[in-house]
Amino acid sequence: MGKEISVLFVTTNLNYNGAKKYIVEVANELSNRGHKVGILYDSGPLGEKLNSEVIKYNTKLFGSGLTLKSRLKLILKAAFLARSQDYKIIHAESANSLVSHKLLSFISGVRVVETIHHVWSNPEERKSAAKKLNLRADKLIAISESVVRILAEFGLDKRKVSVIQNGIATKQYNSISKNLVQDLQRKLGIDKKDPVVVAVSRVNKGKNFEALVNWFPFVLSSFPTARFVIVGDNGSGDRTHVDKLIKQVKELELSRNIIFVGGKSDVRPYLGLGNVFTITGLARDLSVMEAMATGLPVVVSKLKYPSKLELVKDGETGLLFKWGDWQKWAEEINFLLSYPEIAKKYGGAGKSRVNALFSIERYVDDLEKVYKNVLKI
Repeated sequence: MGKEISVLFVTTNLNYNGAKKYIVEVANELSNRGHKVGILYDSGPLGEKLNSEVIKYNTKLFGSGLTLKSRLKLILKAAFLARSQDYKIIHAESANSLVSHKLLSFISGVRVVETIHHVWSNPEERKSAAKKLNLRADKLIAISESVVRILAEFGLDKRKVSVIQNGIATKQYNSISKNLVQDLQRKLGIDKKDPVVVAVSRVNKGKNFEALVNWFPFVLSSFPTARFVIVGDNGSGDRTHVDKLIKQVKELELSRNIIFVGGKSDVRPYLGLGNVFTITGLARDLSVMEAMATGLPVVVSKLKYPSKLELVKDGETGLLFKWGDWQKWAEEINFLLSYPEIAKKYGGAGKSRVNALFSIERYVDDLEKVYKNVLKI
């Protein structure tokens, strides 16, 4: 940009989920460009992925960091750092608290930018969120046009929002160590001839992995040696839901075929195991980008509000199914496993699309423009 920007990212933790990956990769790319970048957080394994140039500030929060006491502690620490370390922008995540970001802006005296990562799950939550979002932060960033369209129906002021579609560090996924993949195959008891479906996702109730567990036998009826490798936890360290799923898999006598490996800082070797990638979530998640960047065809759910520029093109870079139509999900998995040449074609097209349109470099180009506009430089 020609002029250094100083930005402090503020979050609760850096556990395994898409919003936290977003923070880490954006912070790394900004620091690579010579900007002053700090990040305030409690703890979490993704902290290990931060560049040495990113300044880390740790503060001990309570529980998951969402209590009023934790929020106030985070606000005061962020405001102190902004003033004492001369940060000009505080970049925060969307949260349910109206007070936190308004108070943060008032105490710190700097500009606050906030990224909206999700659209909440029901009309009342969306209405409440849209109202709060209108009243806080100097600038809102939405990760897709559909986020804005959904929340605008409940009162979000679109004039305050810039849409910057997500991006990833694509170069990291261009090649995967064969030795690491082979080590994983041995560790997990997977033969190199076994068809492998991989999912990288938070594993919680909202993701509905129960449906995939229940429908995977449909895949096994055609591919008896197929494996379903699920990479992720619930993002907070609570294993209650994951352990319930593992128990369900054992009761179905599918432990050999459905493998839970937990959250991982580096998912590349696990993607290297796969023939097909899938998640229950929408077709623009960061994990979908990562899978496509490795050349995997994807099977993901359709979007209710597509954007002009979408990640997955049905029948070209992957296959889409309607959320809740789990039989269709299983049929699409079977199709790609049955026709490896088509799967390879989709995977190649997906890799090209991600590299061309969804890189972290492109994302941060747009983010720098937002920062510049907010700071009026």
